[in-house]
Amino acid sequence: MTNRDVNVVSAVSDYREYSPPLPLATHLVCLWTQTILGSGEAFTQRVMPDGCVDIVLINDEAPTVIGPWTVPFDARLAAGTTIVGARCRPGLARNLLGLPASVLLNQSVPLRDVWGSATSFRFERITDERTPSARKSAMEIAMLEHLSQGEPVDETMSAAIRWLSKHPHGRIQQLSEWIGLSSRQLQRRFISAVGYGPKMFQSVLRFQRLLNLSGSTSVPRGLARVSADAGYADQAHMTREVQRFSGSPPTVLLGSARCALRLSDLLNTTGGEDR
Repeated sequence: MTNRDVNVVSAVSDYREYSPPLPLATHLVCLWTQTILGSGEAFTQRVMPDGCVDIVLINDEAPTVIGPWTVPFDARLAAGTTIVGARCRPGLARNLLGLPASVLLNQSVPLRDVWGSATSFRFERITDERTPSARKSAMEIAMLEHLSQGEPVDETMSAAIRWLSKHPHGRIQQLSEWIGLSSRQLQRRFISAVGYGPKMFQSVLRFQRLLNLSGSTSVPRGLARVSADAGYADQAHMTREVQRFSGSPPTVLLGSARCALRLSDLLNTTGGEDR
């Protein structure tokens, strides 16, 4: 989003995403900052499912973990609010946080409740920095320090996530056979890694792909075309899922909402692996 004059009547959001430095690229989708400019009523931020876990710092408050959500929710942000966040790649919550992602499903919890005060201190001290840019740099350093002590990544589930990203029309049974796990084992390990099962993740990923397609070109596309390109069975299927994940009809949402996975490689469906 572009900068706006701080004297405007209504509060507006200056939201920016940054590609993570190379040492963090395998663990983070992006780092991001958001500043609420202007005055008047608070800015309402609609947060929609994206398959990720975020670590965020709002103003000088203690850091918070935003778990994987399956429903949209609104965050009311007063003018002057400054946020810095790190968006973790889907499936890496256990590696980064030391607990199953399912524990955080549809929840926002203080980071201290997850790690304890001793471990979370390196993130709490980020608020010593006074500008969004400095806080972003401090977040990068804190993430690098923490990753050196992280748990091993479940590479099998990372492969399952890549398979789902390359096969938007793939069936979960195909994934089970390709990965070499029973349906029950796949479901259990996927829920631990992502927070919910592979079928839900496939739906969330398709929704994020739709947001990316609808906002990636200045050439208008019909709803039927963008539905097919995103991987929906038809326009009616797309409309149901947009309502489910955003609470708004496609005509209201598309073209204005941002894709949370824009800087990841999970939206590219080319080069799929063998079924």
